[in-house]
Amino acid sequence: MTVGFQGEAGAFSEAAALELFGAVGTRGFTTFDELVAAVDAGAVDAGLIPCENTIYGSIARTYDLLAEHRDVRIVGETTYAIVQALIGCPGADVDALESVASHPVALEQCRAFLAAHPGLRVRTVADTAGAVREMMEAGDPRAAAIGPAPAAARYGASVLIANVQDDVENVTRFFAIVGPSTTGLRPYARDDKEGARDDRACVVLDLAHEVGSLQAALGALAARGLNLRSLVARPARGRAFHYRFYVEFDGADRATLSALERHFGGRMQLLGRY
Repeated sequence: MTVGFQGEAGAFSEAAALELFGAVGTRGFTTFDELVAAVDAGAVDAGLIPCENTIYGSIARTYDLLAEHRDVRIVGETTYAIVQALIGCPGADVDALESVASHPVALEQCRAFLAAHPGLRVRTVADTAGAVREMMEAGDPRAAAIGPAPAAARYGASVLIANVQDDVENVTRFFAIVGPSTTGLRPYARDDKEGARDDRACVVLDLAHEVGSLQAALGALAARGLNLRSLVARPARGRAFHYRFYVEFDGADRATLSALERHFGGRMQLLGRY
């Protein structure tokens, strides 16, 4: 079995995939778009893609991609604690650093550190582990990266500061996704304290742009005893300043989902039940 993730070897996403799926093969992709396309095409058996971070918030591109690839479905989720380290070349001095590179989400998680070091020139790259690899290839002791400590060990770099994130409770939630060619894959349970219930669902609601439409939609969920977990608003393509809503909720047994599909008709798309 091969599980896809966004990033390079040593990335947080790869570590989360191995923790969730066990001893499987992994394959990194440069972007979220490439990852979801590979899952859809069957190039990998499953994928793990981040959807939310406790500091950064919702990762909107993930939801948009899952809506666009209608044959890809969410079959599970997991969380993974993120510890961002400041990483440099062996022998590098923190006070002599001139630049730091990392993924935009990782940089967002380290605002306080960057604000405390205004002299550092910040550069965004596609992946945290990739930032470490590129830094080591360049061999410049004045350049640093922010990323996972295991990536430092993998590429022979040094951890200069072990924890540079704004909040110790820095946790990313991931969706486990599969494409149409993957059958029989057991849904993977959440690793929260509530235990696995396999009754969470994520849907897209395409609502009319009129007074009370969102209130009525959420009321339909509440009337069925569904606990709202998250709500993400995203621009609707081709309709300026109109929005579609990604809604996650608990209590989604099959009968309830069928009732919601009848209620919303073509305005609801199910992204997965897990």
